[in-house]
Amino acid sequence: MNKILVCCIVVFACTGFVLKCESVATHFLSEVPFNFDFGVPIIKVTIDSNEYDFLFDTGMPTAVSKSISEKLKLKNSRIGSGKDVLGNAHQENFVVVNRTEVGGVGFDDVEALTLDFSSSIELGCLKLDGVIGNNIIKEAVWEIDYERKVIRLTDDIANFEMPENASEIKFKTNAKRGYFSPNIDVVVNNKKRKGVKFDTGSSGGVRLPLAYFSSVIDSTKSVEYYGKATVSVYGDGQNKRFVDSKVKTLEIGDLELQSYHVTFHENAPTVGNLLFKDFKLIINYEDSKMYLIEQKELENEKIENFGFQTRVIDQKAFVSIVYKNSEAEKLGLQLGDEILSLNGIKLTNLISKDVCFYLQNNPLKSNETVDVVYVREGKEYSLQLKKQILLQ
Repeated sequence: MNKILVCCIVVFACTGFVLKCESVATHFLSEVPFNFDFGVPIIKVTIDSNEYDFLFDTGMPTAVSKSISEKLKLKNSRIGSGKDVLGNAHQENFVVVNRTEVGGVGFDDVEALTLDFSSSIELGCLKLDGVIGNNIIKEAVWEIDYERKVIRLTDDIANFEMPENASEIKFKTNAKRGYFSPNIDVVVNNKKRKGVKFDTGSSGGVRLPLAYFSSVIDSTKSVEYYGKATVSVYGDGQNKRFVDSKVKTLEIGDLELQSYHVTFHENAPTVGNLLFKDFKLIINYEDSKMYLIEQKELENEKIENFGFQTRVIDQKAFVSIVYKNSEAEKLGLQLGDEILSLNGIKLTNLISKDVCFYLQNNPLKSNETVDVVYVREGKEYSLQLKKQILLQ
């Protein structure tokens, strides 16, 4: 994990919405490819004979962009309030989509919330038209093949191959209240946390409450940092404390991992695609179970970087994360410092195209040193940093 220029862990984990959907198809098996360039699955969806790009997201209900809602003249159904994974609350309009097709399979009378997917430059890079959310996902059985980058859907789980070594994970929803986000139990070093959101809309990995697990974190196998590390649908929240740790044991259902990298933080707990991407994932709401089928050896990346990360605000790059006891912190780099250049690469007057490129392609990945020019309170500073292995 050596991103430096732009830090973006995209999380669309909204709660507080009650939405409806009806599936009219039976005896179906279909397949749709997905794009995974930004660490979240984005698929093609058809509405009124038009094709759109939708995020496949178990962590939130179905949504459409405000521009698509206006274009299709979708009928408003009601106004409701919701809260994202960072605790940001917002009032939204709800609309009804007469028919939404995924891989040729139709879902009728889908209630969806309308969102602004350009609320931050990072979210804008995804170029989303909407979200296939859990009120649609619950109407079928889904298989996400991360190796082939395809999503299959059916009405009969027998259509999917289920090897004996598949890890079974039970989940719960609050269906009585109309909330369908799957919540699971996660055990770290023999301590269990219930109600962790299983979230395919997150590009992060296993992210759990810091205060709850503080007693079982090994400080000798951890690195602490502070700032803003998460972008959500309603904003980026406040500066927070984070601890990345190699835990002795991690258990999620039948899945048992040793010496695995877990992030402990002060936001809502989630498990995202950084873990899922090494598996084939099957989601079956009928029996409230998911299955993980290992496709390749798990990547448990070391944390190696220059001790800081940045975000872009108003076409400028600012320090958004600083690692505690890193060389960057010791030499005085602070949250909010504006980065003018890195190794001569100018980061002023950035356009969205540049930012999106840097999100996917770290220009400093192969560098062992970086020359940083930054400004604070109108005064310009420079320093040189060496890449550090912060967590092995």
